[in-house]
Amino acid sequence: MQDYSFVWNQYDLIRGLFLEGVSNTTEEEADIVPEGFKNNIRWNIGHILLTQDYLLLGPAEMKCPPSYAAMFSPGTKPADWQNDIPSLETLAAQLKEQHARIKEQFQSRLNEPLPKPFELGDKGVMHTYGEIMVFTLFHEGMHMGMISSLRKAIAAAKA
Repeated sequence: MQDYSFVWNQYDLIRGLFLEGVSNTTEEEADIVPEGFKNNIRWNIGHILLTQDYLLLGPAEMKCPPSYAAMFSPGTKPADWQNDIPSLETLAAQLKEQHARIKEQFQSRLNEPLPKPFELGDKGVMHTYGEIMVFTLFHEGMHMGMISSLRKAIAAAKA
């Protein structure tokens, strides 16, 4: 059995940094959609939560509330939200719970094949839970960058 502790160390680091960013965000700031953007900080946070569950567990086993798919899936935007919007505190608690649950559930399964390969169009195919896990870390970092861009645009608009 291979040692994948480096993946879990990176997951701890990246999720910790992401949660730190969430804790440094106000409810008001989380809902601003600056000019030139389609989504806000809250959408990016919910999207990370939803996407990791979807990619690792599949739609039938996801632990996110069912309403999150309509709010945080690719192609959705806050302007279309009709459901109760989760608070940052709720999203942070769900991210922490997800982190513990994913580590426990997949700790020794990263080499296992997915029920069916996950295709990224012509960009490639992922075959194992480990490949998906590493992709979710990249994805989370990408959205951390988007949140940073949103923060800069919000600050510029206030100046």
